[in-house]
Amino acid sequence: MIPTQELIVIFVISFITNATPFFGAPYTLITASILLKYGVNPLSLVLAIIVSGLGASISKSVMYGVGIALRKPLKNNKNVKLIERISKSFGFYLGLLILSVLPFLPLDDYIFLAGGIAKISVLKMISISILGKILKSGIEISIEITGIRLIASLIGINTVELSIISIIVFTGLGIVLFKIDWEEILRRGEKFLREKLKINL
Repeated sequence: MIPTQELIVIFVISFITNATPFFGAPYTLITASILLKYGVNPLSLVLAIIVSGLGASISKSVMYGVGIALRKPLKNNKNVKLIERISKSFGFYLGLLILSVLPFLPLDDYIFLAGGIAKISVLKMISISILGKILKSGIEISIEITGIRLIASLIGINTVELSIISIIVFTGLGIVLFKIDWEEILRRGEKFLREKLKINL
């Protein structure tokens, strides 16, 4: 059984790593590592999934607060106006749910930012985010536990050591991805496609 203090650690890590879109630590992988350390059983797995999902979703209130702080200079932004218009629709909350589940891209952070600027109900947004983040945690943690166990058995290393190595690697990858100039890559990609299309024509 996973100890209560470890569940608190999972909540805190999930909260901190999801509070801004700029932190690269993989919180579900850290949660999977803690579970493997203490032994995975159905109750521990469910508790870890719920606690990590709650930490990740409640942390979105930070981006919402940033939006409130930036309301004056950004309230007339066209994207904010769009989100404000569609915020009462089912599609808005369905979109927020989907973005909350998607891995790697922290697009839900920007929805919460815009939500703070537009003064959309934070309770409704966080309620949807809780559902999405628990679903995300359930999918990712289950896959990561299975993957770590499989790889560990294939290369002859224990699961705890492998999970620590994985956390280091993925955190490093997150930092690298953050430092990449994605705008420049897209610009070069567009230029390459245009040149190829001209050659084909």
